[in-house]
Amino acid sequence: MRYSPLVLSIALVAVPAWARDEDQQLWLKSAVSVGLGDRTKLDFDVESRFSNDSNGLDEVELGGMVTYAVAKGVTLGGGYVRSIDYLHGDVSRTEDRLRAHFGVSGTIGPARLSGRVRLEHRQRSDGDDAGFRLRPQIKATLPVGGPFSLVASHESFILLNDTDWGQRTGYQRMRNFAGVTWRASGRWSVEAGYMNQYDFGRNRASNEMTHALSVSAMLNL
Repeated sequence: MRYSPLVLSIALVAVPAWARDEDQQLWLKSAVSVGLGDRTKLDFDVESRFSNDSNGLDEVELGGMVTYAVAKGVTLGGGYVRSIDYLHGDVSRTEDRLRAHFGVSGTIGPARLSGRVRLEHRQRSDGDDAGFRLRPQIKATLPVGGPFSLVASHESFILLNDTDWGQRTGYQRMRNFAGVTWRASGRWSVEAGYMNQYDFGRNRASNEMTHALSVSAMLNL
C-alpha cells in the first residue's frame, strides 16, 4: 500500500525525521455515540490500521466506553478495548485493555478545547504481566465556516511499570494530528488528516516514526 507523494511531503515537512525506521499507514475508524440520558453516553468504535511494513492489515481495535458528565465540561468514564495485531495477514498477538477516563472541555473565543487522561490496564497474549499506561491528550477545534472545522491534537503515552512482554517504564510515544472535520448533518461527521506517531526506542531499539492518513466517521444517536 502506497500513498501520494503530496501526503508524504507534508508529513516530512511537518515533523523532523529523527527516526531510523519509518512506516506509512492508513487508519480507518468508525464510531457511534449513544445518549443514555442527559449526562450519560455510550461510545463504540472500530479502527483498522493498514501498514506498508505489514504488507496490509496491521492492527484492529474494538472498543466501548461509558462516560458520565459530573459537571459542565467534566466527564468520568470507563471502558474496554480489544486490540488485535497482524503481520503479513496472520494474527501476531492480542491485547485486552481496561480504561479509566477523565475529561474536561471548554471554549476560548471561537475555538473549543478539550483534554482527557486515560489510565489503561493492559494484558497481552505474549506475556503474563499486567501493564499500566497513562494517555493524556489535548485537542483544539476551530470552526472555519459552514460545516468545516480545523482540528489539531497531541497525545502522549507514558508507561508506568515493566512487564515480561517488553513494556518499560517511561515516556513511550507521542501522537500529533492535524486535519479537518466536516459535519455532514446533525448526527454525522467525518474527520480526516495527517497523524504522526513517534515511538522512542527502548533497549537499544531504533526510534520509529509512522506517517498515517487518518479518516474517522462518527455517528451521534
